[in-house]
Amino acid sequence: MTGRSHMLIGAATAIAACAGHWLVFSPATIFAAIFGSLLPDLDTERSMLGCRVRWLSRRFAAAFGHRTVTHSFFVPLVGALMVWHFEGLAALRGFWGAIWLGYASHIAADLPTGGCWALYPLSNRRLAFWPYARTGGIQEAVLLMISLGLLMALAFVWTGQFQHVHLPRNIASMA
Repeated sequence: MTGRSHMLIGAATAIAACAGHWLVFSPATIFAAIFGSLLPDLDTERSMLGCRVRWLSRRFAAAFGHRTVTHSFFVPLVGALMVWHFEGLAALRGFWGAIWLGYASHIAADLPTGGCWALYPLSNRRLAFWPYARTGGIQEAVLLMISLGLLMALAFVWTGQFQHVHLPRNIASMA
């Protein structure tokens, strides 16, 4: 996915998590999730974040390649466990939790766009989900819209607002 798509999915994931009371809502929480959603692509200097820190990006690319170690769910899991250990569980409900949630949303969003080493170090095989969507193409746009729709529906359900929606019983009553 492109950087913009990752940013949108990261923000939508954070909003859904706030609606579910997993994260405390604040602008800083949303921006942290957006920043976290860009972090896995530090392994390429062509990314939105990688081009701003080329010296670091080149080192990651030389050491690991693209969509390998930095695209593992192990990274946000270990990061969250470290925050929990040193800062406590409450720290995961704000800035740090949003960063690691945004990071994980990036990995999940890349699975249908060619896949990544999502289960490293348990496996160094590329994990990919169907349907395959080419990065930057119409398939990515469709996948992005579906993902955002599902995340917003989840947020809607978690806020309890779904109980107050009355859908028509049949098509005739809609006219």
